Amino acid sequence: MSKLKYHQVFTNLTTLALLHLYSHMEMSVRFVPIKKRNELLVKFLKKQIGLPCNAIIKKDIKVLIAQARKGNNIEKKLGELHKVNCQYGEKFTDADHLFILLTYLYEEHGFGSMLDSPDIEREPGILYTDNELIDASFSDQHILTKPLPLFIMMDEPSRLVDIINSHGGMFIAEHLSTSLDDRCVTLLLHKLPTPEN
Repeated sequence: MSKLKYHQVFTNLTTLALLHLYSHMEMSVRFVPIKKRNELLVKFLKKQIGLPCNAIIKKDIKVLIAQARKGNNIEKKLGELHKVNCQYGEKFTDADHLFILLTYLYEEHGFGSMLDSPDIEREPGILYTDNELIDASFSDQHILTKPLPLFIMMDEPSRLVDIINSHGGMFIAEHLSTSLDDRCVTLLLHKLPTPEN
């Protein structure tokens, strides 16, 4: 799954870098030559090197900066890389997108995830599901064919539902029930319909 993480981070970088450049160009009343575009991108990329979220692509950022300093058109290179990353992303399965969502929930909001088992005691703030539910919800091609139940012990399930639903991924969450005994919440993770469906 490290390739998936690399793809996420690199896609985010190329998107942000191009948005930064095009925003500057939109505000400029004059034509922005390639040399100036490279300078703007180098300045942006330098700020990105030290960010912890970009640790996995630090070497790639340094290569881009070095190419810009040699006079290569970095805007064009970033556009090509962005296109390749988008094509790669189109190959992701629903299971890959679930991994992306669970990673986001952990890294940005502190919700861990684990496989459930009768041998473990559930902890608050951790999302649980089990292998049988995963097998029943996903096809052999790793496509979500029916809603995946997730369980979590927490007081405000609407907060987690809102986080998932505003993530912008391919899933939405539904609060199904809450057990009064142990505050165990049952959520259903649905796949958003796509135009082809």
